[in-house]
Amino acid sequence: MSSKRIPMVQAAAFAVAALAGTATGFSALAAQRDMVLAVPAITYTLDPMGWNSNVNERVSNNVIESLVEYDYEKNTFKPMLATSWKIVDDRTIEFTLRQGVKCHNGEDFDANDVAISLGPKRFLGEGAPGWQTGRYFFGNIKTIEVIDKYNVRLRSDIPDPLMLNRLSTWMSQMVCGDAYLAAKSWEEWGRTVVGTGPYRLAEMKARESHKLVAFDGYWGKKAPASSITFKVVPETAPRVAGLITGEYDVITEIVPDQFDTIEKSGKATISGGPVNNLRVILYDKRHPSLADPRMRQALSYAIDRKLIADTLFKGRIGIPHSLQMNTFDHMLIKEHKAIGYDPAKARQLAAAAGYKGEEIAYRYRQDYYTGEVQTAQILQAMWKAVGINVKLEMKESGDEITGAKALPGLGVFNISNGAYWNDPLGQIWRLYQPGGLIQGYKTWWNAEFDALGKDLLGTDKDKRRAAFAKMLEIYDYADPPGTTLHNFPLFYGVKKSVKWKGGLTGFMDFRADNLSFE
Repeated sequence: MSSKRIPMVQAAAFAVAALAGTATGFSALAAQRDMVLAVPAITYTLDPMGWNSNVNERVSNNVIESLVEYDYEKNTFKPMLATSWKIVDDRTIEFTLRQGVKCHNGEDFDANDVAISLGPKRFLGEGAPGWQTGRYFFGNIKTIEVIDKYNVRLRSDIPDPLMLNRLSTWMSQMVCGDAYLAAKSWEEWGRTVVGTGPYRLAEMKARESHKLVAFDGYWGKKAPASSITFKVVPETAPRVAGLITGEYDVITEIVPDQFDTIEKSGKATISGGPVNNLRVILYDKRHPSLADPRMRQALSYAIDRKLIADTLFKGRIGIPHSLQMNTFDHMLIKEHKAIGYDPAKARQLAAAAGYKGEEIAYRYRQDYYTGEVQTAQILQAMWKAVGINVKLEMKESGDEITGAKALPGLGVFNISNGAYWNDPLGQIWRLYQPGGLIQGYKTWWNAEFDALGKDLLGTDKDKRRAAFAKMLEIYDYADPPGTTLHNFPLFYGVKKSVKWKGGLTGFMDFRADNLSFE
């Protein structure tokens, strides 16, 4: 930097521009701001295909981007890495890519990067490292054809009216091919991801923090923050205290009990609310006490969902109509009677199933989900009230609940069931299909449910709706894999000088249109 003094007139002009309150002036000031976020946990990979997790989802889109982006608030699609698209037929879609897009390593982004992102080296085919996770989102993609440098054609092996939806939401982010191919391993790539977003990955410290820094070569509006550090602070109280003292700019996973403390401090505000996701309890039917579906029904009938919503979330969230979202439009099965609170029926069903008070374990984590510890304690009390003996077991990692360290016959555990498209294919089928996440746990399986997928994957609207209705009957009554609790909330504490709001997904958007500073 030059040591010459700026002339007095020029310095005054800079000051006037900065203080004038213009967007340009504030943007220039904002670019100098470093942010620190306190979160309960962080991801170990920034490639969505490496881990389908809300702690990954909250970060990734700031670093790697999709061809098209779905705007959940406006219910529309907007161009991103692709400037336009064309539905050729019910199996084929073509994208025209944005020219002049730079990767974080300085390379140009073009059709070859799309081919690598979705091709056999990363995703397409059972031998690809991203196939196991990515296939639940767009495993129907059959071929990727590079037409020329800025045009690419994708073809499905089945008629797919949701092709554009699949390629505009979580899991559809494109990576920079040269950097991907240069990585020594899939694990190394997840820690060094190179994309085209407004921020680039600067540092990842396992179970401690990761840091993003502004990418000067970004094709769109420049990043408002010079850096964003996601810092692990597992317990809620220290996160709240750090927000009030100014140590943190944003904190995540807070419950309404902390709202008064945050707002009365005069230092911060509350943002966020329910997202396109549901909090769900899962049952392991391999457990001797849970093999009989009547026992799983008993667990579900014993839950007063409204009490949980009112107690933990002060009525700020709703109770879902079984495993479906109101955004499903014509596919919403309003006539389905979801399982509700009936403690007398819970006792009756448990007795009919031959339950004699055997211990059933409930495994959970230290508020990986908002209010997870309190929810587990409330559920235990509700089950105890109907004579069901549930033992709480807090675990440090998800692997101890559903992974290699988990024993068969888990008992009960909880997850979230996101709806990434406004259709049952994006929720119940994506998660519960053969080989999907839930059946992958080996805690549940059902041949009739699997067979219904043929019609749900079809294009006949009446058959699709009838298949979904039968799936909900299986889910709630015939052979429950679990039960829904409530709409999934994401509440944030935000420092008053930070102008940012949470959205309708788990993604924490720190791009220029959603972040500024006073």
